[in-house]
Amino acid sequence: MVGQRGYGTIVPDQSARVVGVLWSLTLACERTLDAFEEIESGLFRRDSILVAGEPALVYLAADPTPGRLRAGYLEPVIADAVARGFPEDYVQVLRGWLSRASGSRPSSRGS
Repeated sequence: MVGQRGYGTIVPDQSARVVGVLWSLTLACERTLDAFEEIESGLFRRDSILVAGEPALVYLAADPTPGRLRAGYLEPVIADAVARGFPEDYVQVLRGWLSRASGSRPSSRGS
């Protein structure tokens, strides 16, 4: 879903799924990500979820209230999802968010 400040976030929903990439991070990488995700200013917060039974660091919107998609945010997310071979139905969900934000219909073409 899209949080109040216009960026994607995850929320508990047993009927939904999230597709992503797992990275192995150093502490220095985590500090850099904390700065990028604006932890100190309260844009995102750190949390841990289980992925295949193992804890994984995630960054969640500090305000998960549904919001409007920030212009230019989702296009590179969709392009990367396509490049990484994410399932087409998941990519279509992302495209649906974009089309609702722009008022157009989702495209069936790749990004």
